[in-house]
Amino acid sequence: MKKVKIIVAAIFIVAVGAGIFWACEKEEATENSSFTMTSNKIQKENLPPGTEYTIDEIREINGKCYHVTGTYYEWVDINNIKYGQSSGLTYTEVNCLTAFPETTSPLEIRFEPNDYYTFTEYDDYIDPNHYTFEVILGEGFSSEVLYLFEQDALIGMCEIYFNFNSTRGC
Repeated sequence: MKKVKIIVAAIFIVAVGAGIFWACEKEEATENSSFTMTSNKIQKENLPPGTEYTIDEIREINGKCYHVTGTYYEWVDINNIKYGQSSGLTYTEVNCLTAFPETTSPLEIRFEPNDYYTFTEYDDYIDPNHYTFEVILGEGFSSEVLYLFEQDALIGMCEIYFNFNSTRGC
């Protein structure tokens, strides 16, 4: 009888949690392959109105595969110049054939464009020197390896913003 009560209580807790999760959805999302485009109904972090893209895909970097999750945020200024940033992209090393995690210590980075830089051509968007990067989670990565992740994050953003696919470059 005690096991039945525990099982009923566990099911109740799961049901309440699921109900709260579905009730808290505030934005409609449209699925498009490995990312989700979400309209910006709620302005975040005092940014101008724009579009948020949710990423969930496998990418190859320097011969290793990574499951990449996170968001990109895009907006256009009054001069019709696109800008983008990410409040967090997580790179988890996975097996290239099975996509099972190979590590328990992922890397999470965030970035935003430098205030003093104006983007004028596509190559500007994939140059890490035009952004400020911050490692949120993860340690032990050399500056050369971090640069590869930074460049991948920017190329992924550029592919979405300018509708380029699978070329891994703008």
